[in-house]
Amino acid sequence: MKPLRAVEVCNACRKLTIVPENICDLFQKLDRCQGFHLEKGDLSLAFVSKKKIKEIHRQFLGDFSLTDVITFRGDRDLNFAGEIILCPVYARDQSKIYGTTFEEEVKLYLVHGYLHLCGLKDKTEKEAQEMRAAEIFCMNFLKNFVLQVFLKN
Repeated sequence: MKPLRAVEVCNACRKLTIVPENICDLFQKLDRCQGFHLEKGDLSLAFVSKKKIKEIHRQFLGDFSLTDVITFRGDRDLNFAGEIILCPVYARDQSKIYGTTFEEEVKLYLVHGYLHLCGLKDKTEKEAQEMRAAEIFCMNFLKNFVLQVFLKN
């Protein structure tokens, strides 16, 4: 099946090994998930260090804390749906806390970023509940999808 969009994957995290085609397949599958609509256009995805995501969080959102994933909406006129930036080291740390696998945590962050680009927010309690419900729906939709990401200690 022909992909609906191109996905450019940048791995700026030296500890991470990825299979870019596998990540593109995940987004292709999400594009076919009922109930969520991401505008046409290409996606950009960047895997970054804790230091880098904290710097981006501060620079663009005025928040000095560490975070898991940041999204930037794209420009329809430029055929650009948006950018998702995530920190795999943070995902590994959180997977230990929540008892999930590293791969599932990264998959959740990719879904979360995708949902933000679809227009979902999570600033208020109501928005956060809607986001969690959408994440659960999408994660169930992707239940059998094996994400190929590996992180060295």
